[in-house]
Amino acid sequence: MKKEYTIGEICALYNIGPDSMRYYEKMGLITPERKKNGYRVYTLQEIWKLNIIKDLRKLDFSVKQIKEYLEDRTVQTTKDLIKKEIDMIQNEIAELSKVQKNLERRLKTLKSIETIEEYEKIKIKKISSRKMVLVKESTSKDEEVDLAFRKLERKNDEKALLFGNKNMGVFISDQGMEKGIYNLYENVFFFVDESEKDYDMILPEGDYLTLIYQGAYKKSQYFFQQLLSYIKENEYSIVGSPMEIYRIDIHETSREKEFITEIQIPITKKV
Repeated sequence: MKKEYTIGEICALYNIGPDSMRYYEKMGLITPERKKNGYRVYTLQEIWKLNIIKDLRKLDFSVKQIKEYLEDRTVQTTKDLIKKEIDMIQNEIAELSKVQKNLERRLKTLKSIETIEEYEKIKIKKISSRKMVLVKESTSKDEEVDLAFRKLERKNDEKALLFGNKNMGVFISDQGMEKGIYNLYENVFFFVDESEKDYDMILPEGDYLTLIYQGAYKKSQYFFQQLLSYIKENEYSIVGSPMEIYRIDIHETSREKEFITEIQIPITKKV
């Protein structure tokens, strides 16, 4: 068996590049011998170190952690190292499990939206109280709304994911309602789970006049007029800020015809 190996032989054996070998040397993980001609050679003493380095790098240990282990290697430190890696893996599994559940919930959401059969039909719904997080910001253009949603996502990054989220929307501003310009918004929001303890406000339970439509947001202007006519003709009063809820939007599809928007207006019967 050979007792010395060139850097080329070691790189081929371990499938790593010369730059990595030189980096390990620079960081003090390995110390190759030098021939008279200046070439590095690696002895069996360095090979066992490379076995450990390669294994620990696979497990995502830092160079600093590997160096500390090589300098103080006992049965106890090996046990501690393995236990630390097991803990890290368990944490990663837990995080990946959360991501998986989130994606499964969003896939289920998108599938449920596909089952909607009645579009552009006015309905009155009794809706339970809902918790929400929000950003108080006036907007009008779609791009401004998207930016406001990003601010809201940053505010609560774990709960307010934009992708596949059917529970985000905007309130129509009082000014917009007064002027009949229904794309003047204030406060973007995400609904959160009932069990959530961190939220900004609660929408009370109540009756809502609702309508779901497909297509461009500009249709809202027409449908708001239809809803307000219904309210007047049937002697209802508006008792809160109307909302647009984006069930499917630019975050799920680039095709405007696939957008799905729900308008909800809180109402009560006049007495």
